[in-house]
Amino acid sequence: MINVEKFEVSKREHPFFSITDLVYLFLQEEIIHLHLRPNEKLNESRIANELKISRTPVRKALDKLLEEFLVEKKGKLYTVASMSKSESLLLCEARIAIEGYAVFLATSKITPEQIKRLEELTVEYEQVDLEDGSWQYAECDHAFHNIVIEAAENPHISRMYETMELRLRHYRHCLIGEIGRKQLRPILDKSARNHRATLNAIKLGFADQAKALIEKDIRGMYEVFFEWR
Repeated sequence: MINVEKFEVSKREHPFFSITDLVYLFLQEEIIHLHLRPNEKLNESRIANELKISRTPVRKALDKLLEEFLVEKKGKLYTVASMSKSESLLLCEARIAIEGYAVFLATSKITPEQIKRLEELTVEYEQVDLEDGSWQYAECDHAFHNIVIEAAENPHISRMYETMELRLRHYRHCLIGEIGRKQLRPILDKSARNHRATLNAIKLGFADQAKALIEKDIRGMYEVFFEWR
């Protein structure tokens, strides 16, 4: 079900955005935050009718989401992308390749403001309450790793990370639904300890240690596979 009211709010908040961009951003957030569930059909005509717009910007938005792996297409039918073990493994491998060297670079370039924000996010991650829903842990984890990428100050690394960033956010939000809160809790606790250790290594300027620790944190994704339904 499309949240028309939320779309209207987005239109008021971004008066200079094109309709295509508005639809794209709206559907992107609805998918990432699971308001549109994995495997849910996305009927181009129905979305256009409910949002009171033409089908063209909806189709363009869906095609852009298709490129970002948030939407799948079979024939003329669009559906919200699902998350599989095999794709999660590919994401994990890509993250190790990109984020490992990013944190190595970031250790010597990171600003005091970025360190302060990492400290805040580390505390927030340690205190996350899964009963509050998945969004808090997912967005906190995303923000921590995103700051590391930014601190590396390498536009090519940033661009590579951007190609999988939205799918990673979707993956993080999907986890509770896929493996459950009880099984996810110890995995998150271990990840929180890795975040703390990575932050300490960055603050001390230990680039090799920071690289090893963030790779260890990312490899924690493998543990999820043993709990996957």
